[in-house]
Amino acid sequence: MIYVIAIGAFQALTAVALLGGSKLRSKADLLLILLLCSIAAHLAIKFFIFNFVQDEHVRTQMNTFIGFCYGPLLYLYACRQQNARFIPASRWYVFLPFIGGAIGYLTVICVLWWSAAAGYAVLHFYNEATTWMMMLMGFLFPLLAIRISRRHLQAMPQEKKLINSISYLLISISIISLFFKTAQSVYLLTGQYNIICRDIVYSLLLVICLVIIRYKYVGIMGAMPSKVPATTTADIPAALPARKNLLSTTEHQQIMETLEAHLHKTKIFTDAALNLDKLAQGAAVSKYHISEALNSYAGKSFYQYINEWRIQRATEQIRFMNEKALPVNMLTLAYDCGFKAKSSFNQYFKKITGHTPTEYIKALEEQKAESKKQKAIEAGD
Repeated sequence: MIYVIAIGAFQALTAVALLGGSKLRSKADLLLILLLCSIAAHLAIKFFIFNFVQDEHVRTQMNTFIGFCYGPLLYLYACRQQNARFIPASRWYVFLPFIGGAIGYLTVICVLWWSAAAGYAVLHFYNEATTWMMMLMGFLFPLLAIRISRRHLQAMPQEKKLINSISYLLISISIISLFFKTAQSVYLLTGQYNIICRDIVYSLLLVICLVIIRYKYVGIMGAMPSKVPATTTADIPAALPARKNLLSTTEHQQIMETLEAHLHKTKIFTDAALNLDKLAQGAAVSKYHISEALNSYAGKSFYQYINEWRIQRATEQIRFMNEKALPVNMLTLAYDCGFKAKSSFNQYFKKITGHTPTEYIKALEEQKAESKKQKAIEAGD
C-alpha cells in the first residue's frame, strides 16, 4: 500500500505542476487544481500515518476527512463549465461535510492524546459516520456533475468526457467501499479487508490524476497554437504545423459556427483587450477546443482570426462612409474596430486586404467615379 500511496501523491503533485503551469488554463481549471491538491494532501497524510504512527487502530481505521472535498469540487467544476459567470463560493455549503469531518478528525486526535481507551471509542464512531457519509457524497455529487454535463455541455465534448470520467471513478470508489463495508457487517470479510479496500481506493485516486492529465494537460498541448503573437502588431504565421487533434472535423465545424454566430451577435472582437479566455467564456466553448478548431480546421491563429473580423468591420465602415460622402478618421476607425494603435491597424489592413487604408479608399473613389461616368454615358445614349 505504501508504494501506491507514494506514487499517487507524486502523480497528483505532477498533475498540479503541469496544469498549474499552463498558460491556457481557465478559472474553472483552478477547481481541478484544488481537487488534485486535495488528493495529494490526502495521500501524503496517509503516507505519514502508515510510516510513522505505531497505533494499529489509527493505521487501519482512521479516515481522512479530505475525501469530503472530491465530489463537491467536481460538482463546482461542472457548474463553472456550464456557466462562466458562476461563482463557486456561492455554494459554500457543499463543504459543510468537509468542515464537520475536519472537526471530527481533530477531536479524535485530541481524545487519543488524552486517553487511548476513550480515543478508540470516539475513533470507531468517527470512522463509521465518515465512511457512510463519504459513500453518500461519493454518489450524490458525481451524479449531479454527470447531470450537468449531459444537459448543458453538449458543445464541450472534451469537458463532458472529463467530468463523466472523474464522476464514474468517484462512484466506483463509493461502490467498492459499500461492498467491503457491507461484507464486513455480515462477517463475509475479516482480517485485512480494510487494507485491501484502501489499496483499491488509493489506486482509483491515482487514476483520477492520470485522467485529468489526459484530458486537460494533453489537451492543452494538442490545442496550443505554435506561435501566438506577443502583441497585435506581430506577424501572422503563414502556415501552422500539424498537430494531433482531439476533436472530429464535425466538432471543429460546430465550434467555428458557434464562434461566428457569437462574434456576429456580440461584436466582441471590437474589444481591444479580447483574449482567448474572454472569447471562450462568452461563447461557452472550451478555449482548448477553440484553439484546436482555429489551428487545425481554419488554419489560423487566434489573433489572425480576430483581426480578420476587425478588418472586415473596418472595410464595411469605410464603404458605408464612402457611399455617404463622409470623411474617414483612421485613428477613430482603428479604435472602433478593436485595435490599440493606428500602426497595427494599418499593418493588418494591408496584410488582409492587400491595400493600405488610404489605397482602399482611393480604389473606392475611383470605382465610384467610374460608376458615375458609366451611368452618364448610358443616360446620354
